[in-house]
Amino acid sequence: MRVKLAGVLIAVFALLGAAVPAFAHHGFGVEFDKDKCMDLKGTLTGIDWENPHAYVHMDVKDANGKTVSWSLETITPLGMKRSGTTREDFLNNIGKPIAARTCPTKAGGTQYRGTAEFLKLADGILRIVGQNVEGLTPEQLHF
Repeated sequence: MRVKLAGVLIAVFALLGAAVPAFAHHGFGVEFDKDKCMDLKGTLTGIDWENPHAYVHMDVKDANGKTVSWSLETITPLGMKRSGTTREDFLNNIGKPIAARTCPTKAGGTQYRGTAEFLKLADGILRIVGQNVEGLTPEQLHF
């Protein structure tokens, strides 16, 4: 009986331990700094249309005029598709201007990475692509 109880307890704790990384992965505040969000303008260089998040890549000039490459995490491709944004929207705009509101990663260092809240491609359409913008009104999204 004791062996069965020990086995059950081990299984329960193993399942709970496996659930923690999944929860942490979806915690915006754990990975990104919402107090340091910024607007970026540059050139769209690529899109990784994959689950669980798509990634938008863009080149931006830093304060010294040096070109740096940013990688911006978005919501899922399905989420973007449901809101009217397709992979082709990005593919058709590679090499063209892009503007993005991003919150940078808390990891710091020399890595230019963040999460995109919303962006505009060359067509000028505002696309909400972030997980931290629910409930914002169009007036709050002037960009």
